Amino acid sequence: MTKPNMQPFPRKLKRFGKTLFLLSFLLVVCQRGLAQETQEITLEKTLTTKLTYQCFVTTPKGYKDDTAREWPMILFLHGGGSPKPEKLKNSMRWLTDLPAIVVVPICPPSEEGWQFQNWNWKMLGELVREIDRQYQVDPKMRSVIGFSMGGSAAWELPYHEPKLFSKSVVIAGLCHPWSLRHFPKIPVWDFVGEKDYMRKEQEETVSSARRFGVDVVQTTWKDADHGGIFKNAQSYQRMLDWLVSNEDLRREEVLELGPPIPPPDNHSLNQQIPHVSGDLNSHRSASFIGVRFTICFPDEK
Repeated sequence: MTKPNMQPFPRKLKRFGKTLFLLSFLLVVCQRGLAQETQEITLEKTLTTKLTYQCFVTTPKGYKDDTAREWPMILFLHGGGSPKPEKLKNSMRWLTDLPAIVVVPICPPSEEGWQFQNWNWKMLGELVREIDRQYQVDPKMRSVIGFSMGGSAAWELPYHEPKLFSKSVVIAGLCHPWSLRHFPKIPVWDFVGEKDYMRKEQEETVSSARRFGVDVVQTTWKDADHGGIFKNAQSYQRMLDWLVSNEDLRREEVLELGPPIPPPDNHSLNQQIPHVSGDLNSHRSASFIGVRFTICFPDEK
């Protein structure tokens, strides 16, 4: 009787170990093939942005009589859209009646579409410095005031240019909380319309500003919508006086809505540009000066 061919136990164990090792190796290879892979890619491009701002600069009465005197400077930033230069110039007497150098740029449209139009803080900062070089500006009395898109810029611009401005007036504007966290130590007067469709967001901006220690006072216009608040701000003498005063005239209050301002010649203006009636030639300011300001700088994209 023949005995079965039986291999020694150690030889079977050795063969089993080889098989187990081979299966483990194949499993690792398969897992590597299915695993996510992360690669590092570097993209380098040189982009250049060229912007041209058409500006109106108004000097006050007596400006040329005293070459040693320094005057307050007011930078006004309009709302969305690109207003026609002549209408914008003729509608700004509510500011140009003040004893100050008033700078009113026009925001150019965006090449990407109307919804991407916005004020460029680099451009505005360079504009203010250029005005400083060419005019008798009091460096301690520079203020920025804006409505809607310009109101948001009146929040953002001092954050980007913390040494340029001594005060800011925000009319129906918003701001990202990150900018408020690093806002400079300057006073802000914020105006909100009770019926503004963006009122909640504007009030949230003020709440965030206060949480980060910003010196802000909010005034609300009763029954005012988005456009109505600006039409009343232009005739609010207390706010206008504050722009050229060292006294803190701000008030936390609710104001009654004043009578509407009639449009010129029965033609309506863009709502962010108020109309002021009268002959521009009889204006008590010395002159309107049209300026085209162009700058090229590397884009941050």
